[in-house]
Amino acid sequence: MRLCLSALSALLLASSLSAGSRLDAFRPSPNQQVQLGKRASLQLRKQEHVLPASDPRVKLLRKVARRILSTFDDKDAPWEYSFDVIDSKEINAFALPGGATFFYTGLLDRLKTEDELAGVLGHELTHVRKQHWAIAYADGQKRNLGISIVLLAVRANSNLSSLAGISDDLMFELPFSRHHESEADDGGFDACISCGYNPQGLADTFIMLREAIKDGTPPEFMSDHPDDKNRIKRIEEKIKATGVTYPAQVPIQLDGS
Repeated sequence: MRLCLSALSALLLASSLSAGSRLDAFRPSPNQQVQLGKRASLQLRKQEHVLPASDPRVKLLRKVARRILSTFDDKDAPWEYSFDVIDSKEINAFALPGGATFFYTGLLDRLKTEDELAGVLGHELTHVRKQHWAIAYADGQKRNLGISIVLLAVRANSNLSSLAGISDDLMFELPFSRHHESEADDGGFDACISCGYNPQGLADTFIMLREAIKDGTPPEFMSDHPDDKNRIKRIEEKIKATGVTYPAQVPIQLDGS
């Protein structure tokens, strides 16, 4: 469906006359993002083997996640974080809109330190906190309508009368922009530092993922987070620029604690 020029003009006129804030009506609200993520998470749990809370790998993931969450300054945000592990050889991890986060054993088993895990977690949680999925969704809707910028002077998300039209597949398949990936890398970097981990762990993870590609085991993680030859260099330059000597990385120990 395309909006005619007169309709677009009316929308822009209404926007210009508004006394309220101008909000992107194509972007699902934070609360809607939570609903969408929970719905997709429920479907995923029916399809995949999600490990029980008693599994040492789940305990490790949640321990590091708690440490990161304790440093966040947006406690009033509506995000509903959860952290689970899927038993699969797939080398992958992702956070759904709203906060549901999943790691695959294929990735966890390749990580050597808690610092590496913290870097990936911080990266994924930045996608949630910065609402990257919702922005990508809104941008896609605008392109489909042939509109570069649409601002409506109405309550946010008034055109999203129903979430049913947004498929669960879109929760997993919508790609992030290069800018959002860089922003998520910065979030992973900052998360490591904020909770006392070594940010080199994030760079080491990307080094490992690139090696996996060379070994003929292309990580699914890299299909959602495209490899950039300058990505590792950028992270390591950020580390050097801080002028700080960070603590040694903490080896992962799956002792069930």
